[in-house]
Amino acid sequence: MNFPISKSITTKYLLLFTVILIVPGIIIYYIITGYASKIIKEDVKVQNIASKDIIAKRLNSEIEHVASQLQLIAGEGLESDLNINRMYNRAKQANSQSSVIHSIYYINEQKRVKFETPFASSQNNLIYHHPNFTQVYWTHTYALSDLIQNYRHQKVVTISVPVLTKDKEFKGIIVAELSRDYLSEVLKSVSLSRGHFGFLADRKGNVIASTSDKQLNKKFSVDKIPNVSGYTHINHNGQESLAAYQTNQEGWNLVYGVPTNVAFSPLHKLSLLLRVSFISILLLALFFIWLGIKNILQPIVKLTSYAKTYRNSQTFVPLNKEAPARDDELSILTRTIIEMGNSNYEKQKMLEQSERYLHDVLEGIPYGIITIDPRSKITYVNQQFERMVAFQRQDMIGVNLEDLPIKSESVDFILLHTLASGKDMEEIESYILDSDGRKRIVKVTTSTFYTDTSEVMGIIAVMQDITEIKQLQLRLQQSDKLASIGQITAGIAHEIKNPLAILSGSAELLLDEAEESACSEEVKELAADVFIVVNRLKEITNNFLNFANMSQKEKKEVSLVQVLEEVFHLLRLKCNEANISIVKDFEEKYLITGVYDQLIQVFLNIVLNAMEAMDEGGYIIASIQTMNMNEEYVVVRIEDTGSGINKQDLEWLFNPFYSTKETGSGLGLTIARDIVKEHGGELFIESIEGKGTTITCRFPKQKNTKGG
Repeated sequence: MNFPISKSITTKYLLLFTVILIVPGIIIYYIITGYASKIIKEDVKVQNIASKDIIAKRLNSEIEHVASQLQLIAGEGLESDLNINRMYNRAKQANSQSSVIHSIYYINEQKRVKFETPFASSQNNLIYHHPNFTQVYWTHTYALSDLIQNYRHQKVVTISVPVLTKDKEFKGIIVAELSRDYLSEVLKSVSLSRGHFGFLADRKGNVIASTSDKQLNKKFSVDKIPNVSGYTHINHNGQESLAAYQTNQEGWNLVYGVPTNVAFSPLHKLSLLLRVSFISILLLALFFIWLGIKNILQPIVKLTSYAKTYRNSQTFVPLNKEAPARDDELSILTRTIIEMGNSNYEKQKMLEQSERYLHDVLEGIPYGIITIDPRSKITYVNQQFERMVAFQRQDMIGVNLEDLPIKSESVDFILLHTLASGKDMEEIESYILDSDGRKRIVKVTTSTFYTDTSEVMGIIAVMQDITEIKQLQLRLQQSDKLASIGQITAGIAHEIKNPLAILSGSAELLLDEAEESACSEEVKELAADVFIVVNRLKEITNNFLNFANMSQKEKKEVSLVQVLEEVFHLLRLKCNEANISIVKDFEEKYLITGVYDQLIQVFLNIVLNAMEAMDEGGYIIASIQTMNMNEEYVVVRIEDTGSGINKQDLEWLFNPFYSTKETGSGLGLTIARDIVKEHGGELFIESIEGKGTTITCRFPKQKNTKGG
């Protein structure tokens, strides 16, 4: 049959026949086979248990009979003197009359074999440690052994009884070795039919007797027998089997069963007969199904194919005029659908072009566009919005707006308010977050669109990314501000230059006077500090005037340890007043190439900031270490135990004139960073609010030079 198969009517047609014919047949098949399986399984269970009981009774009877004979041989404690010859004759007679006894021998209290029947009357006092000797000695009752090795190195099972005098004096044991062949014959005599099996295992799982000679002496896991008596599934010789089992009082395990494939052989034959019957019925049903498909379903499937053509691809389909005309309802319906589809073909093509044009326009607009439905689910995003938020389109469409990780309360409010009120909102400036969590400033405009019945269909939001524009505006404002401040700073520096020159001269005279006079060493030291600081202030003023030419200053070898030591020396009195302790950890004393006064200015700014952050005293830890010997960097780390800096302020610390202190100028860290950069290094700040701040300065190490 060369025609397409429909997923609807053909399926229903096949399902109808399946429900009427196939499903009932399968149900009946499983009911019959299930019931037959239950009956067979119960019958096998009854037979196995009955056979097991017969074998168990016979084995118990044989064992008890052998034990009684051995007790008669031992004299049952009625004789005061031990007569070995009389015991030997009784043993020989019992051995000849019993099929289950293989041999009988006597072991005295010194564990020596005194005689054995029917082989020899004397064993020349051969010592043999029988496994049950101690048990019989203490219990004075007979004992049934596991599979053991006798003194002839043969695997045997035995029954042992004590030899006692009239005064209950222990004189050894009488041992009877049981015939394992006879025990196996007992198991085989009860076998009902081909395939049944039985075996007898000792307490350790060694097979003593079996219906199969190949199984003798093999191991059987006694763990498979959960109780003293019962019925279970076991794996026998690689076959799943049903077996009854019983454990006697001596611990031997009797198992009797049949493989499941043998037990259920009649069921398999019945199942095969039923399957053949049902397959025949199924083939007959399929023939009638084929007739129905050919005469009824084929025209319906063709009609469905025409309908799918118009719905999916809107292809023009000409009428087949050469096909024989049919006047039934299906033929009329087919012609009508084809004619209607062809008449609307041109209109549909125009609609497709309009939709494609609208799609291209939306994708080409340099603004982000997003639409959401009345349930706040995203229905469309254009490629510009994808670029803006860095999320894949397929990960956004169908997602609730509130679940999209572009969190901005104002944007959510604008979109949801528009959706709830049905009123458009004018352009509003807000922000959204992209996939990396970066903030992007946007202008948002929303508009509501409706269905033909004036119901709200959703809203469309247009977002313009103005992040770069905002950054350019901020930079322009900052540049203007810096230019103005630069002019003011240059003027101030120029005005204070002359007073500083006077202060410098006066400080020099004061220093000379202090050196020549008989004042204290502390006064002389303070005069020297004043002279040094005034000259440094003069140098800083010159830096304001000639900052653009800072890199042109002559750089020399500078010891970072010497720089830090001078900084801490200048601030020693201030540290004592503020109750601040200085901890120095100078691992090595590397030299760098730089300007000494500028480096003093860097670390003065850093240490002063650290001191001002510790109102109640604390510690300043200064360390010099090497980092990454291949790149040869020297790292100076200044740590304090102050109040720390919050994250919001940390982002703006290097902006000129931004300060967290009421009296700060905001230039200290900016100048320090620029000086470090001029020396080819970098400056980093790490801070935890409430715990302290760490400032790290990294400088290129002077090659192959170490010193103080």
